[in-house]
This record gives sequence, structure tokens and C-alpha cells, in this order.
Amino acid sequence: MANETPAFDHLDGSLSTTDVRRAHAELREACPVVHSDRHGGFDFLTRYEDIRAALTDTASFSSADGVHIPPSGLLPPVPALEFDEPEHAEWRRVLDGPLTPRAVREFEPVITEVVDLLIDEFAAAGTADLVGGLTEPLPAIVIGRMIGLGQAEAVRARGIAAALFAAMGSEEFPARFAEFSEHTQRWLADRRENPRDDLLTEMASGVVRGKEIDGAGATGLLLAYIVGGHHSTGSALAGLIRHVLTVPGLRDDLLADRRGLARVIEESLRLTTPLQLFARTLRCPVRIGDHELAEGGRVLLDLAAANRDPREFPEPEEFDPRRTRNRHVSFGAGPHVCQGQHLARAELRIAMGRLLDRLPDLRLDGEPVESGLVGGSLMTHFALPVAFTPEKVA
Repeated sequence: MANETPAFDHLDGSLSTTDVRRAHAELREACPVVHSDRHGGFDFLTRYEDIRAALTDTASFSSADGVHIPPSGLLPPVPALEFDEPEHAEWRRVLDGPLTPRAVREFEPVITEVVDLLIDEFAAAGTADLVGGLTEPLPAIVIGRMIGLGQAEAVRARGIAAALFAAMGSEEFPARFAEFSEHTQRWLADRRENPRDDLLTEMASGVVRGKEIDGAGATGLLLAYIVGGHHSTGSALAGLIRHVLTVPGLRDDLLADRRGLARVIEESLRLTTPLQLFARTLRCPVRIGDHELAEGGRVLLDLAAANRDPREFPEPEEFDPRRTRNRHVSFGAGPHVCQGQHLARAELRIAMGRLLDRLPDLRLDGEPVESGLVGGSLMTHFALPVAFTPEKVA
């Protein structure tokens, strides 16, 4: 099968969640390497051991040609995601400021404030769609607040970012990217005229943490923060809520003892795998199993398939809230491991905790609607209907 083009096309937006997950499993179990002639030709890697090795071996697997197949068309490349060393490390230092564990801890009161404001909007109704009401707006507003946008502008940025990501690989992408760039330049121009104590003002100054940043670099930074911090966390939060409400006894266990929430989050991240596919280019010949991959070849790393690999995870399709050896790759691994992972985990923990605190009888109220692959990589929820005892209005 290594020399056959599989039926699965990751850019086929008509595929259902079930179709995509079936394809992940079939590719993984068929062969360590499955070649596709689509989109210029590339090889799927799907097994856990091979994926982790590729993520950590940046000397052989380069990100500098972009992490999408076909290339997203983003100009400039996304810091630090689409850079190799030494530029990769330089961009990570620039991005890292508000994303360190300490910075995230200090920012938790803002996250809690945003979560409660969003819950306030539906808590008295008794029913809600948590995608529109919480999981989608929360990460975008949090990221917006983190970089210096106000609440209303952060919500607007969320819509622009969503349209940009969904257009990846399509003819609409240039127009959506131009729209994002125009908003970026407007935000920066405003900060030059009205400086504040925020990250946007620092970007507008042309120097961020000692690195000179031009207009294109500022656009790339905002793209990394807003797009990178929005969709994946929204997907992860919807998956977490759904697991808590559908795994027998899990909601009640967490109501009784919140100490198990950290493991529940990790297990949900493993099974949800928000961003599922990342590309690399081979800097040298690489041997995987019986397959010799040539220098210059493109590979697509299937993190979702790796996260359900039975070679690494016993009973991989089962949600095990007590799984102790959970080395999932939902945040990647190695030097390119997701810088926003601490912020994402904080948002998941705080949002789930506040839902349980305020709406303890929260339950599904209809069938959730889950996507296939959006933008060739993202799997998320389009609807998550719930019911609960309405909060009394003070």
C-alpha cells in the first residue's frame, strides 16, 4: 500500500468525523508509510513511534517549507511554527513572553472573568449551544485580551481568524489573508497613535523582546497568537465538555473531587486531537521500517492516528480518566512543541471547573454535531446542545 494513493484526501471537507477517523486507523494499520499522489505528492506517517521521532528530529524533518500540504500560501511564514534553527529559537523567545507557565498563572483571573461573562449570557436560560456560547468565543477573547484587544475587537478578530483558517487550501485564502493583514495594520497604527501597556504597542514599536519586527513580522506574530490560540483550544474545550457529559459517571466524579480533572483533560486531548495533520520536508534520506524516504520529500504527520495507536495506548479508543502513561502528541513534541499548551490547559481547567461550579446538572440536550477536517487539519464541534437548571438571576 505504500505506493498507492489512498482514498482519503485531508482537504475533502465533505468527509464526516467517522470517515476521517476510519481513514486514520486504516492508514495506520496498513503500513508505516502510505504514499499519496495528491497535492504534489507526499507520504503519510501515522504510527506513534514514527510521529514522535519525526517531531523530535528537526535535523531531518524541516518545518521551513510550511506545515501544510499543499502550502497554505501564508506570507510571511508563521513564527515560530514554520521556521528552522536558528530563526525558530529566536521567534520562540519573542512569542514566549505571555505564554510561560508563570505568565499564564498571573493571567488566570482574566481567563476566569471571561469564562464567567460568557456563562452569564446563557446561565438563566436552562439551555444553550456551548459551541456558540463558550467553546468558540472563549479562546479568541482570551488571546485578544492577552495581546491588548478589547472584548468587542477580540470577538471581531475571532471571526476574521475563523474565516482565514477555513479558507486554507482554497481560492478564497488570499482574500481572507488580506483581510487579516488589513486589521493587523489598523491595530498597530492605532497603538502608534495611542500607545498602551500591552503587547500590541510593543509590536507597533518595531522591537519585541529585543528582536526587530517589521509589518510583515507583526502580522505573522498576530497570526500565530490569534489563529494558533483560537481553533485548537476551542476544539479541545468542546471535546472535553462532551467527554465529561458522556463518559458514564465522569461528571459526578468531578463534582465530588476535582483532583482528577488534570488527567481527564489529558485523556480528552488525546482522543480529540484538535489539529491533526502537520507537514514536514525531509532534509536528508530517512528510513522508516522498510521504506527509504528521499531527501526533499514531503511527509504529513498524522497526530490523530498516532494518538490512537494501540502500540502505544492500551485500548486506545476508550476514554480512560485514570490513564497514567499518556504521552499524547496533541501539542506536538520536541523543539516545536506548542508554546500555547500552558494557556490552553488553563482555559480547559478553568472553563470546565466554572461550568461544574455554576451548572452542576449540566447534560447533553440533543446530538452534538462534530466536523470532519476544516482547513485540512482541524476537527471540531459545530454544535454542543446542553440543558441545565437555570441559574437564578440576582
